[in-house]
Amino acid sequence: MFIRRRHPSRAAVTTVLCQAAHYLHNRDSFSSYGPHSAVPNDVSRHAILVFSSDALAAALLAAAAELAGYAPHFARTDETARSAVRRVRPRLVLIDVDHDETCSDEFIGPALMMQARVLLVRSKRSHRDASDLVERLRVRVLDLPMDYGALTRTLKEELER
Repeated sequence: MFIRRRHPSRAAVTTVLCQAAHYLHNRDSFSSYGPHSAVPNDVSRHAILVFSSDALAAALLAAAAELAGYAPHFARTDETARSAVRRVRPRLVLIDVDHDETCSDEFIGPALMMQARVLLVRSKRSHRDASDLVERLRVRVLDLPMDYGALTRTLKEELER
């Protein structure tokens, strides 16, 4: 006899989220929008490059950016962060403060020189304090969790600066 549940089990949700994170993390970019897209016509498809030490967090940020009408990208598994910036030429780079390779002067400085905007992303679970980096390079910080509307407004504001 099967037990009917109203909600999926925690294990099922975790499995789906892990598969989605793996899939999104390994994709070069998302497919373009078709005529039946839910993205508003006035949103342009600016490239956003996402770096995170947590694959699930990266996938969720990318999914939110895609829903807002932007084109999220990730570094390929065989390339450095700097190579990914040169390949994608993003308008915006989202960097997890715990990501060692990208949350540094050595990465953010050249990214800014390539005309990319940089947003550092942190949460209550972040281990690293990047306040000195924020002051020195004058980049903004995105504090998570935040609702979808605030996130899309922040992305839009940063791209319009």
